[in-house]
Amino acid sequence: MLNVDSPMEQARSGELCSLAPGRHGGTPAKVSKGLLDTANRFFTRAGDRVAGPFSAADLREQIRARRLSKHGRARLEGSAFWAPVEAWQELAVDGERLKAAPAFRRGGIPSSLPLAGLDERARQRLRFWTHENGRVAGPILGVDLDRRRADHGFAALSVCLVGDTTWRAAVNWLSAPSEDRASGEVIRCPICLESVPSSSELCPECDEPLAAQATPASALRAAPPSASPPGWLKLHWRPLVIVSAVVGLVAFGIALRVLAPSRWSPTQATTLHGTKLPAVCTPACWPDEACQLGECVWQPPKDARHLGAEPTVGGPFSLPKDVSDALPIDSQRFAIALTTGTEIRSTRTGEVQSLVSEAAQTRRLFRVGNAIYASSSQRIHVIDAETTRVLKTIETGSAVGAIAVGGSGQRALASLPAARAVAILATEFNAEIDRIQFGDDAVGPVGVDETGKRALTVTGQIPLPGLRDLPGGVVYAFDPGRLATQQDRVRASVLGNPVSVLMTPDGQASYVVARADSALVPLEWMPSGIVRQKERIMTCKEPEQIELVRKGRRAVVRCNEGRAIEVFDVMTGARLQHVALNARAVDLAVTPDGAQAIVALAEGAGFVAVVDLDTAAVKLLPLNAEPTHVRLAPDGDTAIVFSDRAKVAWVLR
Repeated sequence: MLNVDSPMEQARSGELCSLAPGRHGGTPAKVSKGLLDTANRFFTRAGDRVAGPFSAADLREQIRARRLSKHGRARLEGSAFWAPVEAWQELAVDGERLKAAPAFRRGGIPSSLPLAGLDERARQRLRFWTHENGRVAGPILGVDLDRRRADHGFAALSVCLVGDTTWRAAVNWLSAPSEDRASGEVIRCPICLESVPSSSELCPECDEPLAAQATPASALRAAPPSASPPGWLKLHWRPLVIVSAVVGLVAFGIALRVLAPSRWSPTQATTLHGTKLPAVCTPACWPDEACQLGECVWQPPKDARHLGAEPTVGGPFSLPKDVSDALPIDSQRFAIALTTGTEIRSTRTGEVQSLVSEAAQTRRLFRVGNAIYASSSQRIHVIDAETTRVLKTIETGSAVGAIAVGGSGQRALASLPAARAVAILATEFNAEIDRIQFGDDAVGPVGVDETGKRALTVTGQIPLPGLRDLPGGVVYAFDPGRLATQQDRVRASVLGNPVSVLMTPDGQASYVVARADSALVPLEWMPSGIVRQKERIMTCKEPEQIELVRKGRRAVVRCNEGRAIEVFDVMTGARLQHVALNARAVDLAVTPDGAQAIVALAEGAGFVAVVDLDTAAVKLLPLNAEPTHVRLAPDGDTAIVFSDRAKVAWVLR
């Protein structure tokens, strides 16, 4: 083998050795130092990664440092031919020892195959092993192959690139790619599609193994048109089908819109008997109402009912002498307030079922959602209506006058007359969250809307029989959704002893009952939060109670001395009905579905009037004592009539 010095040392010596004698023999040749230009640069390749360009000196340093394998691939800048690194004369390092030449195999590539990308400039810088007459020699530079061909020719000479294993006819390295040769078996590499000899195991262009089914180049040239690459439609038919389907769907929708009747005319409201109805309801509907044909229609709960067409009276059921109130729990049970606790009785027989002794000293009973609020002199006992178990005790420090539920059932307002305040109770966890003081005024009845933002309370009181009404009175407007320290309490003087209030669910309309003046006082809420009294509406004599009827947006007013009830339109204030009862009306309850009004009549032996609010028909049910209170079960199909004087109760179904 020949030890080749670096190109710089060879340039200094003035000549290069092209064929060094070794164990294979060979004749040395002189190469001019201008042939190997040290300014040439090279690219290297490792797999699919190409790096460079690098100078020859840089690559030699990388080979010495073993950062670059001499068995890798490199190509000269400006050339397209990739050759092993050790085949380039300029990349030979000092002390290099080449492996022995590969064994010669007959049947190599014939002269008909030019090497792709090989030009004269690159070929002259490559080193080759030679085989001729059974003798292997070398390595020899490509420039010497050119000289030998010019001097002697080499029809029988075969060469192998240093670092390669394939022997080729020497004329292949000197043939131009455009020369026409026609002998030997050539196949097409299935990876890089270059023409390669059929006898090779590895493709000399891409170093990939040649598959056994590689197609001969001659067969590729004569392949029928079916062997051509697939067309555009075959490659893209799937997205084409999807796009066509989407475009067709959009076009179909546009066609339906264009062909629709009256497609450009504005939306017209439904008409009834030739009358055009508005598209939306004005004013906005209340909670639990739906806008139908331009009108707000109340949607009653599924369990909202009323007493039957022929109500029955059960009882009387005798009660203890210390009873102060009665409240139906459901159709099977009712509760009474005693000093010893809250007693649970059967609506069928009136017999005692249980006693809630924890709720002692009970005076008033109120239904708040799924709980019963049993008030005493200093606290409120919260009783679960299903299990009759005390859930919690709310310390108030004063007796409760009245409780109103609003804020969509999440807030309850309890008036505390002795404390001159209103307590704000959270029904979800049954606790007092705030208390609003009203100076020196002993407030009583309260009213609140469904939003929980507007509320009213008054200072009037119903006098005992035989006593006169107080001439004055005050109404307070406040916001229960704000803290007591942030309240703008609005105090308005209302003459005529205001004893009852009504708030519509949306808080837009409010009414105060003036008992001494036999009038309703409408209140208008201003944007600033204050209320303005509007023109009074005259009612029957001594009105004492006003209740809301959601069905039809009406209000029912009960008159004591007037011995009647009257129905008003809460939106306009117009009187709709006057129902004479011929007896003093002492209490009133409206069924949950708004169909009936149950009125307790204290006259003679006592009666209960069941008034149909749609037809104003009255059905009287006789009792054997004067009733004082009437209460309805949550579903409305059971009522308890209680006599505080006779200490008895009746059950209406």
